[in-house]
Order: sequence, then C-alpha cells, then structure tokens
Amino acid sequence: MSLLHPIILFYLKKVNNVTKIFMNTQYSEEPMYKPQYFDEIEEEKFVQVLETKFSAPECVAAAVECLPPYLSNTLTYCGKEDQIDVRKFQYATIRDYADAYTSGRVTPTEVAKRFLTSIEDSRKMSRGLNLFISLDFHDVISQAAAATERYRQGKPLSVLDGVLVAVKDEIDCLPYPTTGGSTWLGKARQVTKDAAVVKRLRECGAVMVGKTNMHELGVGTTGINPHYGATRNPHDMTRVSGGSSGGSATVVAAGLCPVALGVDGGGSVRMPASLSGVVGLKPTFGRIAKSGLLPLNWTIGMVGTLTGTVEDAYIVYAAVQGHLPSDKLVSIPPPATLPLLNDVQMEPNIMAKLIEEIKLAKFSKWYNDSDDSVWRVCDSALRLIQDTYGCKVVDASIPDLDKMRLAHYITMGGELTASLGVEYENLGRKTTGGDVRSTISIFQGFSNREFVTAQRLRSRCMQHHMEVFKEADFIVTPTTACTAPPIRDDAEQYGELDYQHGGRSTI
Repeated sequence: MSLLHPIILFYLKKVNNVTKIFMNTQYSEEPMYKPQYFDEIEEEKFVQVLETKFSAPECVAAAVECLPPYLSNTLTYCGKEDQIDVRKFQYATIRDYADAYTSGRVTPTEVAKRFLTSIEDSRKMSRGLNLFISLDFHDVISQAAAATERYRQGKPLSVLDGVLVAVKDEIDCLPYPTTGGSTWLGKARQVTKDAAVVKRLRECGAVMVGKTNMHELGVGTTGINPHYGATRNPHDMTRVSGGSSGGSATVVAAGLCPVALGVDGGGSVRMPASLSGVVGLKPTFGRIAKSGLLPLNWTIGMVGTLTGTVEDAYIVYAAVQGHLPSDKLVSIPPPATLPLLNDVQMEPNIMAKLIEEIKLAKFSKWYNDSDDSVWRVCDSALRLIQDTYGCKVVDASIPDLDKMRLAHYITMGGELTASLGVEYENLGRKTTGGDVRSTISIFQGFSNREFVTAQRLRSRCMQHHMEVFKEADFIVTPTTACTAPPIRDDAEQYGELDYQHGGRSTI
C-alpha cells in the first residue's frame, strides 16, 4: 500500500485540478495566513456596543435589553397551563427557562434531572442517538443545585443561569478530557482548566452538561464515529446528523438542551445545524477567544453556537464573544455590536425602514447548485423575506469558487496534520477510524508550495467577497446542497468516506 500511495495521490491531485491550480498556475496576490481587519471601521447606528471591559453577565444583560419585550410562553407542567412540563421536553428558549425559574414554576435541578433521565432513556434505545462522549451526572446535578439556590435567593447571575449547555468534545470543559472524538488524544493532552468560552458561560451561571459526540478529529461531514457511535438525526433516526459537531446539533434538535457549543472550520457547526433543523452560527474570525480549543485548525476554526432559535444565538453570542489579552492575532476585530431589536429604543417605524434597506446578494449559479427540494424551500424563504420586509435582492458574482474550495481543503489539511504531528504518528494512526486515517493520508500529501498557493488564493477570494459587500449587506445561499443522507450499516463500524455527499454538504 505504501508503494501505491504516491501514485494514487498523484492521480487524485490531477483529476481534481489540484496540480493545475496550485502547481501550474501563477498568481500575483501575496499569501494571507490570517484574516485581516480594517483600521478604520464605519460607525454603525442603532446598535449596542459590547465594550471589551464588559463582563460576560453584563454582555448578556445588554443583549436582553436589545431584544423585544419577553412574551411568556404557554407551556404545561403536569397538565397545568403556564408551567413547564419536566416530563417531556419542548423547544423552550433561554428566556422561557429564565422566566420559569424566576417564577418558581420549575427549578434548574428539576430540569437537569429530567435531562439526565432522557439521556439514560436514549441510551437504552435499539438505535441510540449517541449524543455524548463524556457526561458526569453528579457534576451536572451539582451545578444545577447551585443555580437553584441562586434563584431561591433571588440572585441569578444572568438570564443564562441554570440553562443547560452542551459542549463539543473539541473544547476544554472540566472535569472532562478533550478527546476530539478519538480514543487517544485525550490521553496525550491533559485538560487543566476550562476553555475561555466555557469560563464565560459559567460566569453567567450556565450548567455545562457534558462533552458531545463528534466526527473523529473534526475530519468529516456525517457525524459517524466508529468509537462512540453514529450521532443520529432526531428527525429521522436512519439518517446522519451532520458533522463534525453532530452531537451538539442533535442534543439541541432533540429538545434536550436549548444551547450547545461547536467548532466550525468549514461548516462543522452550520452543516449539522442545517441538517438537524436548528440555528448554527460561526462568528467572525477573532471575535471569540480560542483558548482551550484543540488546535486542529488555527486560522479557519472558530467556536460556534447551536441553538433552537435566532434569539438564543443572539444571547449566547453576547456571552461568549470577546478576545483575551493573550490572544496573538495579526489584527483584532473592533468591539462586537448588537442590533437594537426593541422598537421602544428607536424612533417610530425606524426598524421597518432599516430592514427594508437591507440588500441581499444572490449568486444564482452557486445558489441553484443544490437538490431541487433544497433549492425550492430556500427560494420560497427568500421570497417570503422580500414580501414581508421589502428587502432587496441583488445579483452577484463570486469568481474562483472552485479554487476557493480547494484552497480551503488544503489549508485545513495542512493545519490539521501540523497540529497532530508526531503524536498522531506514534499514538493515533493505528487507532483512528479508516475514513479519517484515509483523509489524513491525503492531507499529508500536500506540499509547502501548494499550501502557500492556497493562502494566495485565500487573499484573492477575500477581495472577491469585499467587492460583493460594496453592493450588498449579506450573501444568501442554501447552507447545504442536500438533505441528510442515510447511515449505511457498515459505516457505523468503520466510518464513512463519501466525498460526493461531503462536497454537497460543505459550506
């Protein structure tokens, strides 16, 4: 096999245009190794600036102030209206939980116990959801009990106090190891403290409920893990959840947690969110501190959030955003801002006028390159936005997309293999699933010249996008070009390397 490997790699590079684009073409752009930010930023109106001096609870409080007034959600508890039913889960929002906790209708401890019972029940199913890699029941109850006591005393830390948050097993969260979905990495790397994002959520009182399953080392789009099981889509248990943050997407989609954390380098939050029907957010590079993440992708991987609603994404983003003084960035983004969504804070009708002025860029060739079922639903949603809010859709063209996808693939592969390094060779190669092992062997075949050329194309593509944003505020596109594919029986044991579906799913 070692003799055939260079021949196979040479063939794959040739037929996929890697040789043509990265070896036989000359480019004028200088390489861009990390995203850059303008020194001069246009001042925004009707926004709340989250100053760097704000604590996480202060940022959350500012976010809630920007939202429309809360309307109590009618839930049921033991058949009684206006109370949460802790016997079954519903898609309650962060503010729904906070309202129920504050009123005393239910406590964080009750919710945590029901959550743990549901996890136990799911493990007994013939086809389990395979949500978690690590989960300490005692630790979850201890955190929930502390939150319950704060509410009893009338001193919650924030609207997130007592809210359950699941954490992808690529993010450090005590008392758990961080395995990256592997069987060896947790032994090679010790966790001594929480990741920065986990620390900020704890400051807000959130209850960390364990480490969610993921595609091994983040190298895949299905969420099928041969070591910890295939994370199944709760809407159809025969289909994948998507990857690599499949466990985080599924735990939210199943209604078990309103919030989960993921990490996204090429769609690893947004893909499973789309396939599982929840909200996935990958923030701008540098917006969130990366301390405590597995360094699998230094310049493209970012902490992201998975939530049941856009409102919850808004609140959690406010909590976790912010960089550390120790962050070594080429440039640092300006302070985050949140749009003022509460009409009371604005002049009459100003909100409607602002939304009406939004311009959405649509690159039809890219937008329409998806399955009919996906394209039709997205087009219907886009028309609904236009009809309801009067937003304008403008035609756009983004050159070199095929080159950009390959440049991203080479960048991701180069960073991953450099990060894993000798530990993978000594500890991980023999125990890693077949699909990931095959992909890493391809990654290891990229040359220095191909990597640097990828960064030159990165610079070119960033400029292409800047041209689009001169004419529009957003680029709209289907998140994935297909719906969730089925789980093959043999894939559960060995993993699955399916570049056809993977290419259709990748952002």
